[in-house]
Amino acid sequence: MSKLQLKKLAVAVAALGAVSMGSGVAEAANTSGTFNVNITLTSSCTLAAVTPVAFAYVSLQGGVSNATGGGFNVQCTSTLPYTFGLQTGSGPATPPGTSTINVTDNGVNLAYQLNLSAAGSTGTGLSQSFNVGGTMAANQAGNCALASCTNTAGATVSTNNVQTLIVNY
Repeated sequence: MSKLQLKKLAVAVAALGAVSMGSGVAEAANTSGTFNVNITLTSSCTLAAVTPVAFAYVSLQGGVSNATGGGFNVQCTSTLPYTFGLQTGSGPATPPGTSTINVTDNGVNLAYQLNLSAAGSTGTGLSQSFNVGGTMAANQAGNCALASCTNTAGATVSTNNVQTLIVNY
């Protein structure tokens, strides 16, 4: 290579180096925007199964008989107020908040009263425990042709032993 060619090559290499050093890497442009997240929450309550309310009664007993069982749990949306109502069977609706009903079982012919441990509450998001209680008055004879009868079997099967608990929210 001649001196002139070497000189031209050196100038070209120097020029190329200067261009690459001065240009740097081009950065992409950006922009941003904000947006809303809109949520629609439909409040609700769930009612777990109510354990059976049970009476153990001796015909013509001298004192009131108190029921056992009747426990239930309700879980509602946090801060959602709710009330309970009892309804005799599946008959006509009772007003919201009816916390006591009177029933005479048509199988064993014994009258009893059911009542709620609370009128309602406010949801916490957690399961809350309540109870359906009951009392049966003293000195009732009842119907039973055997030593012992239930209202779920035999000649004393009841057709009105299913009651309804309503959660209003």
